[in-house]
Amino acid sequence: MCIFKICKRLTVFFLLFVSINANAQKPLSVAVNVGPPWAYYDDERGVVGIDVDIINSISERLGYQAEFHLLVYNRLIEDFRNGKYDIASPAAFDSDIGYLTSAYLPFEDVAVTLRSRSFQIDTINDLEGKSIVAYQTARDVLGSDFAGIITDDHCLEIADREAQLKLLANNRTDVVIGERRLLTYIMKQYYPDMKLAVHPVFEARPYGAIIKDEAIRDAFDRELQKMEATGELDRIFNRWH
Repeated sequence: MCIFKICKRLTVFFLLFVSINANAQKPLSVAVNVGPPWAYYDDERGVVGIDVDIINSISERLGYQAEFHLLVYNRLIEDFRNGKYDIASPAAFDSDIGYLTSAYLPFEDVAVTLRSRSFQIDTINDLEGKSIVAYQTARDVLGSDFAGIITDDHCLEIADREAQLKLLANNRTDVVIGERRLLTYIMKQYYPDMKLAVHPVFEARPYGAIIKDEAIRDAFDRELQKMEATGELDRIFNRWH
């Protein structure tokens, strides 16, 4: 009888251990759009950035292990729509699958120019006639006012942010359009002596992620709300200033 009880207890303990351990190690495949400081590859630390820290923190709280994949935006959209990833961020696109989280990324798209060229750009209409380089899907994201004043001859959409700013630094384009924090971060890294003029002609639009599973999305939002309440979200942003 004693041996039976011991075996029974060991079996219960083993099953409980396996259950907890399996949940703790359950992976979540996460696609993030490449662009520092939001998400990029570091030779020593792997995939890092603001968005990475936030998603990783929430995943750990929920008992998951996030596996991050850096993608250009068109590829991120296509792969998530095809069901390849559990999470994709930022979610500035429509999808027949997945559920949007609450917004937590304070993105602000801006137009930037070289200060030395003294462009006067106060509204979207002031971009008309200028050569522009922007990120992929910019025409869809930035709205009809922007799409209405540009032409294919004057606007080039490319994924490589460093290449965008190289064109600007070499006077091969008048304007680069992108997320403020991202563009200023890259300029400081590659062209620290060049001064940018930042033109906030677009409305700031915060974004969240999109998650394939509704229950995980709901749990994600609950943890996100806790991070906001405790100040952890602000601490993550402050680490990247």
